[in-house]
Amino acid sequence: MAIGTSLPEILTSAYASYMHAPGISIGNAIGSCICNIGLVLGVSAIISPIIVDKNLRKNIFVYLLFVIFTAVIGIDGFSWIDGVILLILFAIYLRWTVKNGNIEEINENNNKNNPSMVFSLVLLIIGLVGVLVGAELFVDGAKKIATALNVSDKIIGFTLVAFGTSVPELMVSLVAAKRNLGGMVLGNVVGSNIADIGGALALGSLFMYLPPENLQIAILTVMSFLLYLFAKYSKIGRWQGILFLIIYIIAIASLGMG
Repeated sequence: MAIGTSLPEILTSAYASYMHAPGISIGNAIGSCICNIGLVLGVSAIISPIIVDKNLRKNIFVYLLFVIFTAVIGIDGFSWIDGVILLILFAIYLRWTVKNGNIEEINENNNKNNPSMVFSLVLLIIGLVGVLVGAELFVDGAKKIATALNVSDKIIGFTLVAFGTSVPELMVSLVAAKRNLGGMVLGNVVGSNIADIGGALALGSLFMYLPPENLQIAILTVMSFLLYLFAKYSKIGRWQGILFLIIYIIAIASLGMG
């Protein structure tokens, strides 16, 4: 589910780089990660405290290592070589996730009134085309807004674009939180952030060099460390959610510093 909700981020960053808009590309990728923790997880935890099980803690630890590695290699920006490395690590993570997933439960669910494979593929193709068209319109619109407001495309990327592409995660997580499915919320956020880095940021850097954004990546690293720290105590409650929201606001405000 995390990869599905991250498709807008992945395609938007890739298209932005293709259209020579590096600020939108990296702003969308990193900004979406910050939005996922600060806004999506923050609001969800306020609605319903999240209990963290052992498997989720393991995933969060792997995610934290991924973020730290990204921060280190991104000190001087992201080249195509960095993009290839991130893609490889993302593929390794996907393989590890599938290998350690509950396949039996998935297979059982697949036998219960699921649509045919052909119908599912048709829906997938239609959805993919829609996301592709949406990414093009989104990036073109963001560039025009940046020009009209006389601000850098980086600011638009970190704010408007990042929030817009994070809407699927927000909707899925809010519904899950209202149903007390905290594990789904947290799993969606962590998986989406890994996809944003290993997919959106990686593909974006393959098309063109992405300049360093050390302040925003540092904020993401701090948020990710706090997420791991809170998860160690098996619960992400309302005050943790409020803290994440505050950090998200600080991250947005910090865009005016540089």
